[in-house]
Amino acid sequence: MINNLEDNAVKQKIDLETSNSVIKAIFEIISKAEGKYRIIPESYGLEFNSTTEIKGYPNRSRMKLFSPEKQKVMAWFYKPSAVHFSRDRYSLGGILLEEGAFDPITIGKDVEQWLAWLDSGLDPEKRPGNWKSAVPYDIPN
Repeated sequence: MINNLEDNAVKQKIDLETSNSVIKAIFEIISKAEGKYRIIPESYGLEFNSTTEIKGYPNRSRMKLFSPEKQKVMAWFYKPSAVHFSRDRYSLGGILLEEGAFDPITIGKDVEQWLAWLDSGLDPEKRPGNWKSAVPYDIPN
């Protein structure tokens, strides 16, 4: 479930980013998920933040979906700095999907793992199996 779908900036962001079939399929899965997420409209790509609390504190874990090059989509996982004026990010890596090899039917199981990882605060014990710590792209803000 996505908490802030009524926000006009979020609606515009969804319209812009879901023109990519892979991102659209992932968005649809997240919008029907049991967990609670919000979209960060000012971010590059389509970025989700889990609203599940971690030990009584807000969850800073985020997943950014973007296309680093034609026919590829990256799901990148990170936490922004806890210091409000800092632009630092604690990157944990990502998952690269190729549009030609993308299966819209089976991607649901992968996305469920990603969301469980987000909800856990990116707990290393819940890391998805196809995650890579090193990615060959610059990650935009």
